[in-house]
Amino acid sequence: MTRRVRWPLAALSFCLAVLAGCASEPGPSCGTVYTLGEAEAAQAIARGQTVTKPGPVPAHAVPRGTPRGVLEPDGSYAGGRVFCSAAEARAAAPELVAQGVLPEGRSWRVYIVAAEWDKDVYEKRPGEYRLRRPARITQVAN
Repeated sequence: MTRRVRWPLAALSFCLAVLAGCASEPGPSCGTVYTLGEAEAAQAIARGQTVTKPGPVPAHAVPRGTPRGVLEPDGSYAGGRVFCSAAEARAAAPELVAQGVLPEGRSWRVYIVAAEWDKDVYEKRPGEYRLRRPARITQVAN
């Protein structure tokens, strides 16, 4: 009887391990985390002010007046959008404006975020990376 129980448990454990491995397959590993922000953030950083990119916010805590385009269908905020390179962030800006995620008519710049890709970033949708927690924007990317 013991032998019969061990085989199904061993098979189940193996299947779960395989599934867990597939589900947790990492995305890109990047040395620096980049984001988009308004030009005013550069001035605030230059003055020594702390500028923060938010992490996820549940729907009940999202401030009134937050543009609908940046929210999830349930009204929550998934966390600040981040990129693996400055070039990737720059290339994404026009598309995000067209989608209504970023407001039109503003000057968008690329910034470096004080975050570690492997610890502080998650993939919300294929190719769309977000911060897991709030992180400080440290400087303008060149």
